[in-house]
Amino acid sequence: MRIRKAVAVSITVMLATAAACGGSDGLYPTGGWGAGGGGGGAAGAVTIGSGIEFVSDHNGTMNPAVDTIPVGSTMTWTWTGTLPHSVRSAGATSFASSDTRTGSGAYVVTFPTVGTYQYQCAEHGAAMTGTIVVLPASNPPSSSAAAAAVPETDR
Repeated sequence: MRIRKAVAVSITVMLATAAACGGSDGLYPTGGWGAGGGGGGAAGAVTIGSGIEFVSDHNGTMNPAVDTIPVGSTMTWTWTGTLPHSVRSAGATSFASSDTRTGSGAYVVTFPTVGTYQYQCAEHGAAMTGTIVVLPASNPPSSSAAAAAVPETDR
């Protein structure tokens, strides 16, 4: 019983913390449904590194950087370093591509349509890629539903 209560408290604290900061808590898609989710706010972020790399700011994936956001949210790519890079839509489902940049700066795209969007750097091609998965907007499960999802042996 103590373990079950500790797990429930831990999950509740984790969900409350994630809701307060609007970031991913590991249970829900990147960007969540809190601040920035589904209402047109920022949900995904990728750093264009000083080397040949796209790095998800939410989950650390790189080449490909993979982010999952709710429909209507934005992705922001931020340049660092001195190499020239761009964000070029590369899939059948497309979005507006950026110009080639160096140094600092940001590029922001809003994704109003559910789908999977692939991108790459125009300068580095297949060596520098990413994917954005845009899901329908919905509500995350309640903390009691999350607690119920804990395997019986862990309670």
